[in-house]
Amino acid sequence: MAASGFQKPSLSFKDASLSDVTLSGATVNLVFTVTNPNDAALSLAETDYKFSLEGKQVVAGKPPAGIRIPAKGSSDVTLPASVKFADIAGSIADFLRKEQANYRAEGHIGVDTPIGIAALPFEKEGMVPLPKLPDVSLGTPKIGSLSLTSARIDVPLIFANKNPFALPLGTVSGALRIEGADVGEVGAQPVGRVGAQAAKTVTLPVTVHFSQAIAAAKAIREGRAHVAVDGQLASEGAAVPFHVEHDLEFAQGN
Repeated sequence: MAASGFQKPSLSFKDASLSDVTLSGATVNLVFTVTNPNDAALSLAETDYKFSLEGKQVVAGKPPAGIRIPAKGSSDVTLPASVKFADIAGSIADFLRKEQANYRAEGHIGVDTPIGIAALPFEKEGMVPLPKLPDVSLGTPKIGSLSLTSARIDVPLIFANKNPFALPLGTVSGALRIEGADVGEVGAQPVGRVGAQAAKTVTLPVTVHFSQAIAAAKAIREGRAHVAVDGQLASEGAAVPFHVEHDLEFAQGN
């Protein structure tokens, strides 16, 4: 292709989306379309850009090497930016409850051409959806064993992932209250990956000593109580607290 007949490619914004989502962060992917009006294919040469989320600049990555723009055709170029939610806001939980966040990107995509690298500048602002925190609910507690002095109770916690993608939740720990009395704490229990639009149940085993919780002892023997859990999900260095409480019927375990 002669340099004299070369036409500069054009650049248009396509969309913004998330990938590699965890409770601690995600990758924001900005997709641009490069259109080549020439009779010969072109190659992506470079990218240089700045990316900020909610006014905080974050690490801007690079697209994969080897992207080619076909003759008289177009190719998508994805610009990834790695975001740690704790770097954007003091509280991860409060930040994710916003549902979406403002982003700004500016820079250029460079295409290798017969006349050198053609810089295609861009400046884009918009909103990107944030991952939703899981809904947490209590299942029916089961009394595993019951004596005059204590009871072993299995308390199911149900984590419902409302996102259209899987969400790794790490571990859960928490403190259990029955009829307002603190009856025990549970160390880290694995939750793991919860599928898109799916739910997972994790059972918290707790031994209730009746001498320390008289109201709880009475409620357990009667088979109905107000149960509350103050818990925390921990994943990749991020900690997200939650609180859940319900009036529940107790079931006898197998």
